[in-house]
Amino acid sequence: MRLTKIVATLGPATATPEGVKGLVEAGASVLRLNCSHLSTEDLKSTIAMVREACSTVAVLVDIQGPKLRFARKDVTLRDGDMITFTLADLGIEASSRGGSRGVAVGHRILMDDGRIETVVTDASGEDLSIRVVRGGLLKKGKGVNLPDTEISGGVLSEKDLADLKVARELGVEIVAVSFVQSPSDVITVRELVGDNVLVFAKIERPQALERIDEICAVSDGVMAARGDLGVETPFESVPAAQSRIALSALERGVISICATEMLESMISASRPTRAEVADVSGAVRDGFDAVMLSGETAVGAYPNDTVRVMGKICEAAEKRVSMPNYYADANPQAAAVTAAASALAKRISADLILSVTFTGFSARLLASCRPSCGILAATPGVDRARRLQVCRGVYPMEVPRDGNITTAIATAIKTARDNSFVKSGDTIVVCASRLNPRSDADTILLHVEN
Repeated sequence: MRLTKIVATLGPATATPEGVKGLVEAGASVLRLNCSHLSTEDLKSTIAMVREACSTVAVLVDIQGPKLRFARKDVTLRDGDMITFTLADLGIEASSRGGSRGVAVGHRILMDDGRIETVVTDASGEDLSIRVVRGGLLKKGKGVNLPDTEISGGVLSEKDLADLKVARELGVEIVAVSFVQSPSDVITVRELVGDNVLVFAKIERPQALERIDEICAVSDGVMAARGDLGVETPFESVPAAQSRIALSALERGVISICATEMLESMISASRPTRAEVADVSGAVRDGFDAVMLSGETAVGAYPNDTVRVMGKICEAAEKRVSMPNYYADANPQAAAVTAAASALAKRISADLILSVTFTGFSARLLASCRPSCGILAATPGVDRARRLQVCRGVYPMEVPRDGNITTAIATAIKTARDNSFVKSGDTIVVCASRLNPRSDADTILLHVEN
């Protein structure tokens, strides 16, 4: 069983029932819908299409957030030039209370993926005087980044709020919050989508990186969004930041995704570069739950092949990775039973761990303990099963939960057998609750399949 999950982005190349089925058959567990390229109505119809095409795959709605873009006509900026832009020119929505939304003298403004660098010399209300440090042709629509600025006010636009409403009403599994600056941004979104949707914070700003531990503490997951992170922080620091994000998630038992340009060359090529293979392998070694494909599956020429290639790279890397149990070390009481089950599975070289879990929580705890084998999660309800699709090593099965633990385990093992997850001679560590179907795991059993 491959442990690292694959998130594939839908787009013009794959946003059809056949495209969805192809990606899932190739190995994708989660499908990402990028709201930057979807209207709210398109989002609604795309979710419905995915549900119709494949009822078991998880859906991740990636909220656009305050992506800033240059709104004036093209302009050539030369080194040393002094120029005045308004907040609106830079795509920053003015506050009803006035002011410069946190932009201050000395703050850098980067444009066109950091190719153009300027510094604010005066911030008077909505007008910003800036000095060009590194110039170039700035075209309308190019991205604007404010690495030194914590933008005041909410980070959600009217479109974001509408998209979040659709995500909640249609019961998607995950929403990803763009340009998170602080834990409060995550808390705000959680209040909007409710407790049945996993909330992931995209780490792409220096402010979020500095508060990564606090953000993990209030999130269900985090995404190392290396695109804007590589613009707003020095590009040479991105690998260290990526590892830091993964470690913080591991220690706090939250899910982690590594994203951006992982197999970028396969948008047009049938094989990855050696550097891309090393990059995906590095994410596996860092301990991420999942790796993500963006343009490769949204607009690429070989979307299904790209998923298969990523799966092969992950499987090869996993053979050389033995993860420490960072979560159990940091949370010995919360992880007492699941850490013991993971340790036992590793000690006896078990083929599988079976988690009989009502809500899916115990399976997520097991995944946080990073066992060396796959986890079969027997849980009632397809919605709970789908939420587990993003967790490292977890393969969910929709299984009715009997109140009698012996019957529940027997039913789960039969379902695993019927679905070819287990075969004769397999050694299975069972982790379940005897006290109450809805309580935390309290029992470990050893089963050898006949």
